Amino acid sequence: MLCKSKQRSRRKTQTAAAAEATLRRLFVAAALVGLSLVVLRPAEGAVADTGDDIQDKITTKCQEAAFAETVAQTYDRIAKQQQQAVQDLRKQAANWGLAAAAETNQQTAALLSALAAYAQAKSEDAAAAVELSTVGLTAAAKTYHARAHFLYGAHEQAAVTWNTETNGYQKVSTTAFKARTGSPKAGISKCDENRRKIGSSIPTATTFGTGKLKKIAYSTPEQIAKLTPRTVLTITAGATCSTDDTNSWGATVGGFSGITATPTYSHEAEAATGPTAADLYTGDATAKKCAQQTLNDDEAKDRRKQLLYLTCKAEQAAQTKYTKLGDITPDSLSEDEAVITAVRNSHPNFMQIADTAKAADIKELKEYVKKAYGKDADKFKTEFIDNINKKSISYPCPKATEKTTIDDLALKAEAAAAIAYFQRKKFLAAAASLPATKREESEAKDNCKPDTEENECKKNKDCEHKDGKCKAKE
Repeated sequence: MLCKSKQRSRRKTQTAAAAEATLRRLFVAAALVGLSLVVLRPAEGAVADTGDDIQDKITTKCQEAAFAETVAQTYDRIAKQQQQAVQDLRKQAANWGLAAAAETNQQTAALLSALAAYAQAKSEDAAAAVELSTVGLTAAAKTYHARAHFLYGAHEQAAVTWNTETNGYQKVSTTAFKARTGSPKAGISKCDENRRKIGSSIPTATTFGTGKLKKIAYSTPEQIAKLTPRTVLTITAGATCSTDDTNSWGATVGGFSGITATPTYSHEAEAATGPTAADLYTGDATAKKCAQQTLNDDEAKDRRKQLLYLTCKAEQAAQTKYTKLGDITPDSLSEDEAVITAVRNSHPNFMQIADTAKAADIKELKEYVKKAYGKDADKFKTEFIDNINKKSISYPCPKATEKTTIDDLALKAEAAAAIAYFQRKKFLAAAASLPATKREESEAKDNCKPDTEENECKKNKDCEHKDGKCKAKE
């Protein structure tokens, strides 16, 4: 800083020079403020041995953001797959129920009815299990989605600028100076698609949801803060002083005209560090005991604890056990007591079995059940799923007969009309095959009087003219 006075002495000049140096240090130190502009540098290291090969390769927060997004998609996909598995069971149960109603063969209809009841029961069990698991999976998916976009946002911040006025540092009072910044500029993301890649591809979660995950990659708030670089302000001083009082700092500052040169600035990036690995489980790895077992209100404020808790719960939820449609096979059916009992009740060869819970009494019955359902899973799928679902059926609709397939009709309200129609047909067929009752025989005799003329006798379908007399048909 250059100071001038009407009465200058060598001592005063030296004192002014010292004051100038002090002011320079003051301004430069004050200018080292955080600026919301992102400058990325390669990370110093990466996480390791997390159980996910792709996660092990994360070295930047941009890659961590992209990976968090794929984790969210993974958990969301698993939740939808679980829900779909329940719907598949319910749909097939309805298909088998409709097919049983349309089937004219009593044994086949019984097998289909048993399948329908079995699948419906399993779908209810699965729905109860999935209801809990999808809560955990969805919560984790939402949290990872939020995490990804938080990290994306950290890479796209508003940038501080300086005023273009020639005197950016104006004197405020006899004891202070004020730095004036310009209007912030819109941020430009430094985490574009290319920077999100690990190698040549956007990262994908390979182990999440499989039960093999051991750790998660996590950048602390302190590490994320390093995305914001320092602002370094360089000032070339040029000013005048109206007084050169060596005994009064305030008088000297008060007489200072301000910095008349336009400051220049640059950005100095912090040394970036990669995320750290946080253990998902504690103790014996095979026990799968969550490292973060609770999440109260205070713990939920810690993003690391929140991610550990929700990830562990999601991993457990992804391993939820429940029956899927593909699990229904001749082997599983021949071991199910309800199915065995249903077949026993419908088959004349096994109705004498008093207790289907006694293994010694049902060996032959179990073999029959397995054989009846196709013996192996592939044949069962072909005969009892594929062929049943595409089977064509016709039934009276409100105005005309409708032709459709079992798969298209089973879950529609119109299926009730079809089932009622098929049940009536089978009832009438069964009634027609029954022998005449005593009442019916008596009525026939009354209508077929022996002295009835032959032509009149034959008009009655229950009568015949035989041996010169009109008689009831035998």
